[in-house]
Amino acid sequence: MSEWPGQLLVSVLALPVTGAALCLPLHRISDRVATAWTLLVTTVTCAGAFMVSVRVSHVGPFSHHLGGWLAPWGIELRADQFGALVGLAAPVFALVVFYGVRYSRHAVEAARRGPYDALLLINLGGLLGFSFTGDLFNLFVFMELFSLSAYALVAYGKQKVAAAASFRYLVMGAFSSLLVLFSIGLLYQLTGTLNMADMAYRLADGVPHRPVVLAFGALALGFMTKAAVFPLHLWLPDAHAAAPSPVSAILSGLVVKMGIVGLIRTYDIFQGAGGVDLPTFNMGLSTLGAIAIVFGAVLALIQDDIKLMLAYSTVSNIGYIAVGLGLFNESGLTGASIHIFNHAVIKAALFLALGALTFRTGYRTVSDLRGIGRRMPITVGALSVAVISVVGVPPTAGFVTKWYLAVGAVAAARPLLAATLVFSALVMLIYYLRIVNAFYFRPAVHEEVERAVDPPLDMLAPVVLLSGASLALGLIAQVPIGIALPGVMRLLGGG
Repeated sequence: MSEWPGQLLVSVLALPVTGAALCLPLHRISDRVATAWTLLVTTVTCAGAFMVSVRVSHVGPFSHHLGGWLAPWGIELRADQFGALVGLAAPVFALVVFYGVRYSRHAVEAARRGPYDALLLINLGGLLGFSFTGDLFNLFVFMELFSLSAYALVAYGKQKVAAAASFRYLVMGAFSSLLVLFSIGLLYQLTGTLNMADMAYRLADGVPHRPVVLAFGALALGFMTKAAVFPLHLWLPDAHAAAPSPVSAILSGLVVKMGIVGLIRTYDIFQGAGGVDLPTFNMGLSTLGAIAIVFGAVLALIQDDIKLMLAYSTVSNIGYIAVGLGLFNESGLTGASIHIFNHAVIKAALFLALGALTFRTGYRTVSDLRGIGRRMPITVGALSVAVISVVGVPPTAGFVTKWYLAVGAVAAARPLLAATLVFSALVMLIYYLRIVNAFYFRPAVHEEVERAVDPPLDMLAPVVLLSGASLALGLIAQVPIGIALPGVMRLLGGG
């Protein structure tokens, strides 16, 4: 194999973290230069991650061993199908950062923009490193990079509750990190390796069952907390609602999905391990996912604050992914896998569209934004397209996900799960119709709404592109499915 794919993988992980170091000194020289640097590093990194995903889709997974040291002694970077889905979503991060240039001038104090840009780049490096590593300890290191930067980014919200929301997020994140680190230490003591593929091989080769079960439980619980799987979701609504809109888009679209990627890695490690009852775990996970779907949808229904509504919708959508993983059949896993990507696009479109409305009016509740559809037609039109996608109306990206999950539930002889999917879609339709009705058919109650116009092109273009993608991905669903399916089959085969 030629060296360039491996070097590309190294560059994708190293560039944003090293680039973050220049954000502070550049901001002291010139805000414009620092902003251009942040955009350049983000664009190049996301383009590289996308290229890695394209290579995986064409030739399959590949690895790069740092320093030429082969696993298990050396550190392995590995790009597989599940990591490729994150890489495929990397342009979403770039669009959010591009949108956030003007937004941050409005929402972030000038003295804090240097750290803000640095945190964004560190978060990007952590997300991609977590997705493209074959080493369990480095998985933890990259997890801490995106987690710590996310805690700090939440605190940039202008609301008074932002600091408290950030602290609660930190406490829950520290709990999950301790669980993951404990499991890593125990697994290293049991197997003598940190390479995930080698660890899986050794666990299948006859290791005492009780400590293996303990390690599995700690690792799965830690990643479920990162993913905000019900009932470990308590940190999510306030954190996502309090953060600046670009940060909310990144948190909801990408950061919480890392917990899902971590759960998939957990399956990879423990598939053949003795003593681990994966069918029972899957039954419990799918049940928690079904509860989350209903719980998130019902709580979203009663919200007037649209950011809180979107946050509870994320709880519900993580439930969809948990159901698909728990079904553990081809259709269920395919639906869960592609929703990692599809939901990133849809939810980023929703949060950025709402951010544009708030940017122009200062409001973010359904009652305050009545009549805004006539004043900001392009923004609200894009939001409406994303709304029908998250509900799952054909032929959008959301429909494709829910179709695969419903087929998986029927194939697993669990019709109640399929009914839950339909019920939650109806509830989602109701609360999103409230938004559309208020925006288009109710009179404005604030002068700021009456004077509002669509935002400048640099904010509007990312909203329109993401909204259009949420529709187009339903028409070209075979692209993410084609990337995910080989990984799904490998997971089902225990390989």
